[in-house]
Amino acid sequence: MTIIIGSITTVNVDGNQSGFQSVQWSQQVQPNRLWQLGSWSPYKTLVTKILQVSITTYAGALNVVSLTPSSSCSDSNATKDISISPGTCGGSVGGFNENGMYLSSYGYSKDDPIGFGQESWSFQKWVDSGVGGTDFISVGPPNFVLLGISEGSKSGNVANLGVTLDNTGVVTGIQGSVSAGFPGVGSVDSIEYGIVTSVGGGSLEDSGNNGKSDASIPHQPLYTGN
Repeated sequence: MTIIIGSITTVNVDGNQSGFQSVQWSQQVQPNRLWQLGSWSPYKTLVTKILQVSITTYAGALNVVSLTPSSSCSDSNATKDISISPGTCGGSVGGFNENGMYLSSYGYSKDDPIGFGQESWSFQKWVDSGVGGTDFISVGPPNFVLLGISEGSKSGNVANLGVTLDNTGVVTGIQGSVSAGFPGVGSVDSIEYGIVTSVGGGSLEDSGNNGKSDASIPHQPLYTGN
């Protein structure tokens, strides 16, 4: 295990290097073994690889992302270029540098009325698995990555909750809670659910108010065989 020191680790997203609280990154390798009769050895092993990055930022640190569903065979524009340069102790580890990572989810939260808002961003990208030889079949990157219809919700009285809902088809629910004790304070909030047209740009400071939002952004890899 290599220790990473946060104060000397840098993150760059679309040229921005400030306002980041935490980052996680991984290379998820998915082997699919083709088992055969009469042998403990697989006939072949199909291997795919997905890069994943999750970033927590102070609200407003990253630019707003528009979520326009794909209407043709063209790559989604809901992407960001991400690089990570780890500052290590007791070992070394290579950095992470990938352009055009597809946004998969977004969240905004400001739980404390006198606190600050923060945003969470998750990204993914399908890449070549890099394996070779007669026993492996490598799945390369898709020909296109399409963006579907994004859905999400928002609640609270913060000026900008970081999620823009399409006015068509918005429905409203309600949630509340309170506990015994002194003073036994609780709260009730209405929740709006709908189709999300953009995410990002939530309020960092909004004294006396709180709220939260989330969005799921579906991306579909498309293999045309060409």
